[in-house]
Amino acid sequence: MISSGYEQLFSIDNATRASGGPIEDPYPVWAQLLAAGPVHKGTLAECMGLPPERCGGGLYIPGIDYYSVFSFAAVSEVFTRKDDFGSDAYIDMGTVVQFGDSILNMDGLRHRRYRNLIQPYFQPDAASGWWREKVIANLVAELIDGFEQESSVDLSANFFSRLPLLTVTSGFGMSFEEGVAFRTQMLGTLHAVTPQARADARRGAGLVLDGVIRARQREPRDDLISRLAHAVLEEDDGAKRTLSVEEIASFCRLIVFAGSETTWRQLGIAMFALLSHPDQLAQVIRDRSLLPNAILESTRWNPDPLFPRKVKRNTTLQGAELPAGAHLHLCLGAANRDPSRWPEPDKFDILRPVQRSVAFAAGAHSCLGQHVARQEIATALSALFDRFPNIRWDPSKPRGRLSGSLVQRGPTALHVFLH
Repeated sequence: MISSGYEQLFSIDNATRASGGPIEDPYPVWAQLLAAGPVHKGTLAECMGLPPERCGGGLYIPGIDYYSVFSFAAVSEVFTRKDDFGSDAYIDMGTVVQFGDSILNMDGLRHRRYRNLIQPYFQPDAASGWWREKVIANLVAELIDGFEQESSVDLSANFFSRLPLLTVTSGFGMSFEEGVAFRTQMLGTLHAVTPQARADARRGAGLVLDGVIRARQREPRDDLISRLAHAVLEEDDGAKRTLSVEEIASFCRLIVFAGSETTWRQLGIAMFALLSHPDQLAQVIRDRSLLPNAILESTRWNPDPLFPRKVKRNTTLQGAELPAGAHLHLCLGAANRDPSRWPEPDKFDILRPVQRSVAFAAGAHSCLGQHVARQEIATALSALFDRFPNIRWDPSKPRGRLSGSLVQRGPTALHVFLH
């Protein structure tokens, strides 16, 4: 049984409250900024005429120079020019306090060595094999069984928010209760208003992980914490060792939290897009081979909007002079609707020829879990369409909408008729 408070852990309205409330549709402003040039001085919020604090999430630190990047070409350059741009912006932002020293803030050889320990378990074959067969398919079936007899349901609350947390906690070998407790504490570290509250929440998240990690060190199972507990890391001098409890916990803080954080929103965005375009929904229901393209199109059309990077040395980007130490706000939302790459970029079109977007970043720091996330979305939507081929908006309830902040965007309630 899922507690009534569970939905509060996956609420786009709650997620935006800490950054000053929702921004309903930033895309017209981003399009104007992109048309004016690929790089602008200032935080993303300032470029939009908003107070810099509206960026939220530690993305504004007084005293740091900020530049915002809008074009697809410029954003792609930042992701791939590893000598000029780095991930240590996260260190300045204090992210290490929340997640620990993780692959999120690492660069270069050190990043590669740590990422290589877990990368094989997130490759396409693993996503469609181990993840789908061991974890995703059964969870999808169980969740749909829970509301199959209903005539109307909120998919966001009853399906999309639950599946990713269940998937990632199961894959890592945590119980659902442990996953909920962990997420609650991690949200506490992100939204804490005092250093003491942040430290207490981080300690609480650590206690959840510590017990699971030590149990898997003693008795490994078929899960990812067990694999990390017995993985071998090679140091710079060639010495080999297993990971410490804290190193394993840092992987878990990042992947377990991020894996449930982003996928539930993208599931809802994909379904929202199809429900809002019933002709395309009907095409996907008739021809399931269109579903992978529909998922990629939804991630292009509405990705998480903003990624930070730091300038490592004085350099230029698309003609803009950038000083060492400056922070960059990469506006993925604008880059993924760059009209120089996608005709009619604001249009959601599942028949659009597929081109790489930056929804999953690029380069060495491309999203580790992207193949698992796409497998979750595909399995979930396909199962919905198999059981409910007449699925549609429930006209008696407020129609869902996309909302959010400059950091994360997602769906409100998605009330649908099933039969």
